[in-house]
Amino acid sequence: MKWKRLLRWPSTPDGQEAAESALRRAEAARKEAEERQPAVSEAAGALRRARQENHFAARFRASIEGRSA
Repeated sequence: MKWKRLLRWPSTPDGQEAAESALRRAEAARKEAEERQPAVSEAAGALRRARQENHFAARFRASIEGRSA
């Protein structure tokens, strides 16, 4: 099992600071994404409704013109 000790990276203060900084950035990004969630859901709902309305309009137009949609 001596080879396992050789594969270990030495811990350095700079490496620990970089890891903590990366963790803080990831936590901030997650918090920001959670805060944006309601706005994203609302926009997705609006797009879904618009797509359904466009689909209905196309089917209505096709029925008037005598073709199938």
